[in-house]
Amino acid sequence: MPIHTALGPIEPHELGATSMHEHVLSDLSLWSKPRVEEPPAGVPMGPGLRSYLAWNALSLPENLILDDIDVAVEELSTVAAAGGSAIVELTLDGMGARVSELPEISRRSGVHVIIGAGFYVEETYPERVAGLSVDELTEVLLTQLRDGRDGVIPAILGEIGTSWPITDAEWRMVRAAGRAGAETGTTVYMHQSFRGPGGIDVLNVLLEEGMPADRIIIGHLDEYFDKGYHREIAQSGAILGYDTFGTDFHYGSTALRCPTDAERLDMVEWLAGEGHAKQLIIAADVWSQGNLRRNGGNGYDHLFRRIGPAITRIAGDNGELISTIMIDNPRRLLNRP
Repeated sequence: MPIHTALGPIEPHELGATSMHEHVLSDLSLWSKPRVEEPPAGVPMGPGLRSYLAWNALSLPENLILDDIDVAVEELSTVAAAGGSAIVELTLDGMGARVSELPEISRRSGVHVIIGAGFYVEETYPERVAGLSVDELTEVLLTQLRDGRDGVIPAILGEIGTSWPITDAEWRMVRAAGRAGAETGTTVYMHQSFRGPGGIDVLNVLLEEGMPADRIIIGHLDEYFDKGYHREIAQSGAILGYDTFGTDFHYGSTALRCPTDAERLDMVEWLAGEGHAKQLIIAADVWSQGNLRRNGGNGYDHLFRRIGPAITRIAGDNGELISTIMIDNPRRLLNRP
């Protein structure tokens, strides 16, 4: 079956190296927090704020908004230049999504843009879905998968969001995603909070709703690394998302820091050594101004330009491992009926 993109369906063999979790146009300023440290006076958004944003990622609301089409094209063009083929854009309704503008961005950048369906964490739910039952939510998701979002057919369900602790409304959304995914054969991509190990419970609920394990992605596991936790998910047959490469922010304190890329690469080496390379996807999850190259961040191309080659060097296999992770696994997971 074809893989749906913003510019229409393509055959699976046409999909090359893919980042499975990114944001191109989004508004997550609801995550902004009171400032612990004041930003340097008179310094505009750009490389001059890089040090400040690395330690105060949530202190500037404007840091959490990606809203310029020309900037998106400029930043995504680096993916094509680095040998990347596609990104999966997981910005959903309630997150500042502007799906109708993604075809232009894809065309101008030369990068396939693939979108998801569904809804993120409860705080972002549009009013029209906030109080719906599981059955009603399932119908909403099936309609998105069938008819598209603003003219674009999704290839995946996600990122379906859960907080920590997971709310009742989020559990209804998880069950609805499981039912819609099971009915259509669509992969479900779960956003997990870095504040707790909710992935096992979420996985079990999706399995209860009929999802096959190998169509479930538990995301952001590289932000909560515990070998026993990850091993249990892997042994279930589910997919692990190590999907925040290039992000090394502190969210207000050293107790709330992202891992380093060195730590993430260690996780990849460990998981592959356990025999689970076919159950791993990677991404950069660019979602803020501080992530963009123009502002001193690592950008979308970081995954293709640096992380892919680093994994190949670690594996010492002439690219076989990274091909499995970035080409074979995305082709399988994004190919839905």
